[in-house]
Amino acid sequence: MKKDFTMRVQIIPEKTELSLQNPDNLILIENNDDGVVIRAARDNFSERGKVFFIRYLAAEGYISDEFEDFPKSASHSSTSIIWAVDWSWVKHDPVLLQRANRFMIPLLVSASVLWLALLAFAFLHAC
Repeated sequence: MKKDFTMRVQIIPEKTELSLQNPDNLILIENNDDGVVIRAARDNFSERGKVFFIRYLAAEGYISDEFEDFPKSASHSSTSIIWAVDWSWVKHDPVLLQRANRFMIPLLVSASVLWLALLAFAFLHAC
């Protein structure tokens, strides 16, 4: 009987950006020869959440398969994972900032005018 020894080749992206909703965060995953660097824009992951997220990344193919049993496999792993809170890589699009300003400035002005009108109405009726 002939045995088939096939080796699975895994293609891992060098850089991947993810936007998470729960918890709200922006993530940059960098794969290199030394290991994996995960850069989070916010520090809102618990230690347990980090472990689950690393396992998810391995299962989805963002990082090497050897991290699917993380942290058990990390003790004999040849690569490491570095988790950093760093938002310097996040790019702020000027068009998005202008759109937000066009919405928020009139909203804040109208809310302030309404608040002043209600305050004046309350003082006039109190007298």
